[in-house]
Amino acid sequence: MSRSRSGADVNRETRNDFMRIGEDRNVHRIPPRERDFLAYDRPCHFWGFEPHFYGYRVNYLPPHYRRLHYWGVDYCFYNGIYYRPYNDWWVICRPPYGICIEAAITDLVFTTVRFAYYNNTYRMYRAIDANNRIIDEQNRIIAQNNATIAAQNSALALNTTRANDAYTLANRLGLAQSYAYANQPYYYQDGVFYIVNSNGQYEVIVPPSGALVEELPDDYDIITLDGMEFYKVDDTVYRTTLVGGKPYLEVLGQMYGDMARKYNLY
Repeated sequence: MSRSRSGADVNRETRNDFMRIGEDRNVHRIPPRERDFLAYDRPCHFWGFEPHFYGYRVNYLPPHYRRLHYWGVDYCFYNGIYYRPYNDWWVICRPPYGICIEAAITDLVFTTVRFAYYNNTYRMYRAIDANNRIIDEQNRIIAQNNATIAAQNSALALNTTRANDAYTLANRLGLAQSYAYANQPYYYQDGVFYIVNSNGQYEVIVPPSGALVEELPDDYDIITLDGMEFYKVDDTVYRTTLVGGKPYLEVLGQMYGDMARKYNLY
């Protein structure tokens, strides 16, 4: 369950180079940020279905790139690909939250997202700093737009016990949650979640809690919080879970503030 399609197809011929023997004499996975540099024009657009190479380093940025600033983070952008600074280099990264693309683009291939639970209650979290990437505001908007759907949720996939258990765990670990609602379709590809907004565009959103994916992107990390093992993709924390007897990776919540900076490996 540890590789996405995009990750599994990356450099298939040299996959053995992605492992190494550690000082503990065990075999360890080499994360993309420590693998060989890529040419800046190797990855495809973030909405494309070919390998994105998220987390890989590039030596040089493409000519005529644009510098952008979103939610406290600097990006460089060119031809549908985003880059972020990493030490003296750059890494290929996912698009910032709030970025929109036209639904009419012909090569969009997204997966519809399943959920372990939906949530129809907006809960206030402790103060979140500017690097929260609009989780707080996104939850407010969703709550306002979905105030009337509580009744229909009960007839769909709302699981109050799972939702409350996830909220309690996320709150204890210091994670913020972005919520999903039963009448809103969600889409996913290689660690990026989308909705179709009121303008008919695919909009990149904060990964909603309870979302289920079968495999993680290639640039995941394994972290330990409160003595438990979790998976991290960017600032999103996943846990393993069983739904209907089938194993999934479930979005638990988002790191933010000092916690996000502590675990920021880029």
